[in-house]
Amino acid sequence: MTSPWTVDTPLGTLDVNGWTLVWAVLVLIGTVLAARYVAGATRRLGARVPNLADDVLLQIIQFVRYAIYALGAGVILSLLGAPIQPVLIAVLITLGALVLVGRGVADNFGAGLVIQVRHPLRPGDLIECDGHEGHVIDLNSREVLIQTYDGAHVHLPNNLVMNSSLLNLTASGSARSKLEVRIAVDGPAAADDLIRLVLDTALAVSGVLGEPPPTCPMTAATPTEVVLRLLLWHDPESALDVCSRVTAALGAALGDAGVQYAISWPPPAPAAFRLGTT
Repeated sequence: MTSPWTVDTPLGTLDVNGWTLVWAVLVLIGTVLAARYVAGATRRLGARVPNLADDVLLQIIQFVRYAIYALGAGVILSLLGAPIQPVLIAVLITLGALVLVGRGVADNFGAGLVIQVRHPLRPGDLIECDGHEGHVIDLNSREVLIQTYDGAHVHLPNNLVMNSSLLNLTASGSARSKLEVRIAVDGPAAADDLIRLVLDTALAVSGVLGEPPPTCPMTAATPTEVVLRLLLWHDPESALDVCSRVTAALGAALGDAGVQYAISWPPPAPAAFRLGTT
């Protein structure tokens, strides 16, 4: 039998002889081949998953490859006589540090994987999330990138999208807008005819959907003024155009009716009313 060579390492003393060296080389070759085969199989399997982004698949393949390399390194160290206990302790400490440091990254990556597989949104969709509304222009393993109406780019982390309320206006097929209409009247009872005028005018505007029909509740009233909240539905992409046309049509109709009015869209923040004021 070949005399072993003694090698001192941080992991302990390794007793290396010809046979252990041969087995270590074979395991090394097998590890490299196994990593290449499993990585290829993972790539082929990932290609069958619908809507799985390329960068997400690449990160999965890299994780699988490194896991096989780590397993092969452990087997080689065991063949060379390295004490297993220090190796396990080192691996556990490393894994614990990676878990603590990469928890947020892992959560974000997992959320991105869920988004890619379940596809609650797609590029081009109009969404609203965390107070931001805009069109999705990119999806990746880290974030959802949207472009707002004013052209700004908003980067939404994947875990924020998954943990927040997500409104996909494109998927729903319709969106609701609110307009505030303030009309000077001789008491709230005189507002019934004006409410009907507001509803008929809004429904006649091109782009306003008949189903669900527009509604116009009275949200505030004084002896000289009523405040109406016009709620109407339209295509998600046409909110600006439809609400602009409705505002113009209401202005013309209320002007022809000979009443004083004020129309705002979107409605201003609620304000307190005092009795007898406008």
